[in-house]
Amino acid sequence: MAITKIIAIRDRLDKRVNYVANGEKTTLDVGITYAVNPEKTEQNFFVSTLNCSSSETAFTQMMDTKRTFGKTGGVLGYHFIQSFAPGEVTPEQAHAIGVEFSRQLFETDFEVVIGTHLDKHHLHNHIVINSVSCADGRKYHSDPAGYYNKVRAISDTICRENELSVITPKGRGKHYAEWNAEQQGKPTIRSMIRDDIDSIIAEAYTFQSFLMLLQKKGYIVKHGPNRKHTTVQPLGAQRAIRLDSLGDGYTEEAIKQRLIKQRSGGTGGMALHTPTTVKRYRLHGKLHTAPKKKITGFKALYLRYLYLLRGSRRIKRRCRADFSLRQDLIRLEQYQKQFRYLIEQDITTASELEQRIVGLGWDIQQLTEQRKPLYYERRDTEDEQAKEQISLEIDRHTASLREKRRELALCRRIQADIPQVSEQVQQAQEEQKEILRKEERQHEYQRRNR
Repeated sequence: MAITKIIAIRDRLDKRVNYVANGEKTTLDVGITYAVNPEKTEQNFFVSTLNCSSSETAFTQMMDTKRTFGKTGGVLGYHFIQSFAPGEVTPEQAHAIGVEFSRQLFETDFEVVIGTHLDKHHLHNHIVINSVSCADGRKYHSDPAGYYNKVRAISDTICRENELSVITPKGRGKHYAEWNAEQQGKPTIRSMIRDDIDSIIAEAYTFQSFLMLLQKKGYIVKHGPNRKHTTVQPLGAQRAIRLDSLGDGYTEEAIKQRLIKQRSGGTGGMALHTPTTVKRYRLHGKLHTAPKKKITGFKALYLRYLYLLRGSRRIKRRCRADFSLRQDLIRLEQYQKQFRYLIEQDITTASELEQRIVGLGWDIQQLTEQRKPLYYERRDTEDEQAKEQISLEIDRHTASLREKRRELALCRRIQADIPQVSEQVQQAQEEQKEILRKEERQHEYQRRNR
């Protein structure tokens, strides 16, 4: 079984080439218990090249090719990683598979360096190619179709020929952002669509009425005999989403079956979460607390917005948050971080935020100027102990710079998000006022008709 991965190299191609041919990782140590043919123990260095003289001259040849065809910018190369299950292959087999994989994929067109690393429990090949062809100067482009139809297909074919296992995909994969959000318990656009579908199924009777209720909720629904797939597009979303991409229970056929089951007396909804028990305690006497400082400005704005975001999590049929607001639930953690920062730094106005940004820029400049001479001092020092002390000082400056830059990025993010937060809060307040006005008119109408 070989797992492949591709990484685009946008800077320091020489560093990647040297990493692939690292002797400490590609030399077979006598202490490593791999099944190696005793007759071939003298062949203990697993580095090969294609269309290059050697691994030592590979980078120079790659750059010469780029200069020859005038293509020295953009993506400099691609780094392929081919990993094997622990104990499945010997170093010789792993390296032979890597070389054959590279030969079939690149043939005589691209300069390639192949190194088999033996420093982990699982053997893995590192393959770096020049992005510019040494044959005709064309650039290699990596895309999903090329990966699945060529790169992974060739790797799987070679594995089968060597009687190795091959991973067979099961079902439709998820985007990493969606998978990561689900792992952390955060809502996603797809999870919110599934929640809406579950609530609408409880109210619908037929599939047509289900689609009609989706449209009433603000969805753009595309369905018909001439369409292969039914798609829904929530209000505020950038693109439509197919029903069959939402998972089991949300395909067109599955929704119809859930509706039939509901009409026959069952339940068409998906499994509900078991409500948690809330413990309440009664305290006697008075709690002496200090008067709280009034929150104003940006801090009050963020506090109101976080309240709206948390409130939109509650399922209320009478007042559901619009989709654009529910989309921001995904960014709730980011807004909470911004709010905590505003509280910690006591930033209330735009001018105070701008002053903080200017101050951080000045601190970063000062730290950079203080760190720069340390590099020259370390380079010119021959004493190893002194070099180590200078390196520690550089690391301290680098850590401080990293924190300052993160804080500066956070401030700029707050500065960019303030208009949107303000607009959303104002919009939500107007919607709540309109709901209250409707309720007052309804109560007045009911009072007069009694």
